[in-house]
Amino acid sequence: MDSEDSIDVPGATVYYKVRGSGPVVLIIQGGAADADGSDALATHLESDFTIVSYDRRGLSRSVLKPGAPPVDVRRHAEDASMVLEEVTSEPAFVFGVSIGALIGLDLVTTHPTQIRTLVAHEPPLKQLLAPDEFEKALHEQEEVEVAFRDEGVRAAMMKFLQLSGVDFGDREADAPTPQLSPYMTGNLQFFLSNDAPAVRQYQINLSLLEKVRFKVIPSAGETSTANWPNRCAARLAEQLRVDLAHFPGGHNAYGSRPRGVADELRVLLRTE
Repeated sequence: MDSEDSIDVPGATVYYKVRGSGPVVLIIQGGAADADGSDALATHLESDFTIVSYDRRGLSRSVLKPGAPPVDVRRHAEDASMVLEEVTSEPAFVFGVSIGALIGLDLVTTHPTQIRTLVAHEPPLKQLLAPDEFEKALHEQEEVEVAFRDEGVRAAMMKFLQLSGVDFGDREADAPTPQLSPYMTGNLQFFLSNDAPAVRQYQINLSLLEKVRFKVIPSAGETSTANWPNRCAARLAEQLRVDLAHFPGGHNAYGSRPRGVADELRVLLRTE
C-alpha cells in the first residue's frame, strides 16, 4: 500500500514515502532530486520490493528547524538511518546515486546492521583517485560553487551536469519526461549552497569501509566513462576487491533508463 509520512530528526523534519511490497529498498537520490525523483524506477520495482524514498533535509517537504546544524554527508546518513528505523526492523537494500551513493557508503559504515546490500552508483569519492585526477576533480567541484556564487543557479548547474556526465537526451523511449517541480528552484539553491560543498569536503573512513566490503556493490553508467564520478566507482570496486556493476545510461540512469536500471537491480539485489 502506498503511504507517506514525516519524522522528526535532529534539526529537521524529514518526509518519506513508501510503495510496493516485498524486501525494503531505500533509494537515496542524487543532486537536488527529492523523493519523487525515483518514481519512474519505483514503478518497475514495486511488484518485487517495498520502495522507500525521501526528501533529504533542506529539500522540498523536509524542512530545516531553526538553529539546525550545518548539512554534511554524515548528517544525511543519520537521517537515512532514522527513515529505515521507521519503516523496517530488518536489514534493507539501499540504492544510492551520486551524493546518495556517498550517503549510502557513510550509512553502511556507521550503521552496518541496517544494510543488507548497498548499490553505490557513481559516488563522487575523489579520495580514491590518483593525485592528478583528484586535483582535477576538486577544481571542477570548486568551479561549480564559484559559478553559483558569481553567476547563479543556471551557470552552476551547467557546470555540474558537465562534471557528472548527465545527458538528458539519453533516455528509454517510454521513460517519463521529468516534471517541473514547484520545489525545484529552492532545491537547486539549497543543493548548491549546502550539499555541493558537503560532497567536496567529504572523505570516508576506509578502514570502516573495508569491514563492510561484502555489503557494497559499486556501479557505473555505460555512457559516463569520461567523467570522474564514473572512475570513482571503478576505483571503489578495486579498493573493495569486488565486481563493478554496470547500468545502461550514465550518471542519471535511474531517471532516464529506469526499466534497464530496474532489471539490473533485480539481479544485484536477488533474494534467496
